[in-house]
Amino acid sequence: MNSQTELPTLDAIVSNPTVSNKIKSRASLMTYRLMILYRFILAIFGGYILSTLVAIVTAQVFADYRASAVMTATLLAFTVHCCAFIWVFMVNKTLKASLGIIIPSIVLFMISQVLGK
Repeated sequence: MNSQTELPTLDAIVSNPTVSNKIKSRASLMTYRLMILYRFILAIFGGYILSTLVAIVTAQVFADYRASAVMTATLLAFTVHCCAFIWVFMVNKTLKASLGIIIPSIVLFMISQVLGK
């Protein structure tokens, strides 16, 4: 074969800046999409758990006033879930978003266990 008609080698393809940039951009785009998916799942389920625990603790605190406890717990749970959803996407770091949902949930769970007994 003539040296002018040879196919490019793998090293030549990888060292080509346009191909390398496309591979990097696909990888970073996939990482970004997975991070957004994780935040969406965290906002939905983490916010639900957090709002449920807020409702439980509020209902236990106002147990003497049953109708007021139910109304207050429901309104607070709705507000907390909306705020948690917004906050998960507002914060810059995914770890900070995760800890911002997990730590208050653990604290509220412990408070509900103490109040429940």
